[in-house]
Amino acid sequence: MKMLLNKDIVLQWRQGFWLIYFVFTAIYVTVLLSIPENSRMLVSLLLILSDTTMLGVIFIGALVLLEKQQAILQSLFVTPLEPWKYIWSKTLSLSMIAICMSILVYLPAWTFNAYTPLLLATIACTAGTFVMLGLGLAARVETINQYFGLLMGVSMLLIIPLIPYMLLDRHPAFLVLPSVASLDLMLGAMEALPGWRILVDICFLLAWGYLAYKYALRRVKKYLVYR
Repeated sequence: MKMLLNKDIVLQWRQGFWLIYFVFTAIYVTVLLSIPENSRMLVSLLLILSDTTMLGVIFIGALVLLEKQQAILQSLFVTPLEPWKYIWSKTLSLSMIAICMSILVYLPAWTFNAYTPLLLATIACTAGTFVMLGLGLAARVETINQYFGLLMGVSMLLIIPLIPYMLLDRHPAFLVLPSVASLDLMLGAMEALPGWRILVDICFLLAWGYLAYKYALRRVKKYLVYR
């Protein structure tokens, strides 16, 4: 597992994923520094959710398709490599990038307090959930256009509910969706959330993470290992 994780990190570095993240992060930080201080926190959190954690979904599709084209998957799964190790290696390596860049995007609005560790854990869980969801989608497709077509449909289902959630004063009915539960927890960095709401957010976020993992595992076994 450790060797596989190191390999994925090196591959992502060589393919320029870290560079792309740094470029986007530099742009976001520049934008954040140019807006009023009282608006930085909200904009920072929205950028972290909408872009920093979401980029991993795009990258996982590119990685899987690259491994298919270069016949890397065949050589990987000929070995005793277990599918769950493959999934967690991709998830952890891409989530690591998301966490590092999210911290940089958060710096212009940084207020370190007891809530900050929960905020970072939320970012990690959200990024990991979306990476596993993207891995499940990418397992079956053969072209990047097919992947983006599927991704756009799923993204619309996840992102559009954020609009009524914000317009309806963060109504708890929307918390069942992973993107909304994640944003709700992130916004807790701005104003304290009641304990029950934090617990509900965490439960929904962990439940979606588990479902995303099971979905990715089933798809990897069906379309990458046993095809």
